[in-house]
Amino acid sequence: MGSLDNYISQATDLLNKDDIEAAIQMYQEALKLDPDDSTALTGLGAAFDEADELESAVDCYRKALKVDSDDVIAHSGLGVAYEKQGNTDLTMREFRSALLLDKETASLHIAYARERHEKNLMREKALYESKVGELDELIRRYQRTTKFVDRSISKDLPK
Repeated sequence: MGSLDNYISQATDLLNKDDIEAAIQMYQEALKLDPDDSTALTGLGAAFDEADELESAVDCYRKALKVDSDDVIAHSGLGVAYEKQGNTDLTMREFRSALLLDKETASLHIAYARERHEKNLMREKALYESKVGELDELIRRYQRTTKFVDRSISKDLPK
């Protein structure tokens, strides 16, 4: 059995390498050792956020804030999750709380979270564009096949 710090360290490394599912599992292992560890709860919230499991992310950040109401990362992470959910009032409340506690750390965390979100959006956009390209090619093939079949049928029809 690993130590709490080892699990958290491994989970953070996995999250930074975009191995989200493994990071979630590792943070959950850490929380089995200490269900009230705010660092593990905040990390799990970030991992759920990356996996677009926003309700789970919000739950983790809230639990972290019950343990430590001055956790800047939990406040800013919760704000980012609320932002993704489109809840402007709660987003602003959490960002304000984080900034009041530690302006520099909160600003960096918010910027980092937004950058990761933008990166994910760009990845999704590229995948979408790739699928659109594949669909366009299938449509062109279908149209060519249809024209060929139409010409073949029309040659065989009596005049």
